[in-house]
Amino acid sequence: MSEKTDKNEKWIITTSTPEVSLGQDRTAEVTFTITNQTKRTGRPGIDFHTGTDTDAAWFTVEDYPRPRPGATAPLVVKINVPQTAPAGRYEFQARLTPPPAPGTFGDAEAGDAPEENSVLSRRVAVVVPAPPTPEKKPFPWWIVVAAALAVLVIGVITWLVWPSGEPEAVAPQPSASPSVEPSASPEPVAMVAVPKLVGLNLADAKAALTKAGFVAGTIQYGWDNSRGPGAVTRQSLPGGASAAKGSTVDLGISAAAAQPVISVPVNNSSVPPGRMPTLNWTQPDSWPVRWLISVQIERCTRSVVGEVCSLTPAVSSQISRERQFTPALPKPSYDVVNNVRDNGWVVISVQVLDDYGTATSAGTVRVYLEH
Repeated sequence: MSEKTDKNEKWIITTSTPEVSLGQDRTAEVTFTITNQTKRTGRPGIDFHTGTDTDAAWFTVEDYPRPRPGATAPLVVKINVPQTAPAGRYEFQARLTPPPAPGTFGDAEAGDAPEENSVLSRRVAVVVPAPPTPEKKPFPWWIVVAAALAVLVIGVITWLVWPSGEPEAVAPQPSASPSVEPSASPEPVAMVAVPKLVGLNLADAKAALTKAGFVAGTIQYGWDNSRGPGAVTRQSLPGGASAAKGSTVDLGISAAAAQPVISVPVNNSSVPPGRMPTLNWTQPDSWPVRWLISVQIERCTRSVVGEVCSLTPAVSSQISRERQFTPALPKPSYDVVNNVRDNGWVVISVQVLDDYGTATSAGTVRVYLEH
């Protein structure tokens, strides 16, 4: 195996979604899993490999976490196919380009094309539906009937009330000139200075915004151990700038990163056949959080010196909003194929994510799946 192949295998991108069918709005989301098997934290590049009929502009990603060494992170890909695209089946792959090593400008090997250093996910099929056929409305015959009746009624009334002889002269009445109401001029928008909120606690920041005439908007929590928990770390409108009175200011709040502690099941315990354990863990928090639960399989390779076992990349990654979760059951291969087999042990990891998708270090437990 060449050196370049070893490097590429240290980053893996997978998905459990082989196909996604779009609705009439032609939008959807697909979750991929990024696995970092390097010894450093970095943000890989993400783009898309598509066929000749598929436009890469249909696929976008928002901010995604930097996986720590040996950890996984979710990557949400948004699909938005324009209404002008023909109905049919399209395919794409997410392509991950490893981040450059510290102190370099790109890949460590100068001159390499991106596709030589990147890794591809499995193909995902996107099924685009045909637009609905507009319902053909019946001709509104009632309008024709109503018009005919109206003409008949007007004719009868005219014949009955039309006076005979010459009409009497009617003296012209002076027309009243319309009065013009003065229009009110729009009130000018008041511009005020945005208060400086970074470093304040959330309650004081909201009070300062209200006093200055602004409205507190979305609150997002992010890991920041350099400040005490609950302090403002960012504001959507910079402090000291002028903005329209009544504007909304979104706030970022610091949260202390802490590793989850798994209390159930006990480490090195076993699980009956066909089941996965229900995990319970503790995590101090004062805001709504999400946990990333990942499952890895122990895979063993036989050689003349014995059997060596190591963990595979995560075979599943799921999100929980409760401190209790039962992961999906993996499918280990217990038969020996090319001197490789799964020994029945799995390692389950729990990481807590902040509102920006950054994960803490993982709490882990090792269990044996009876079979």
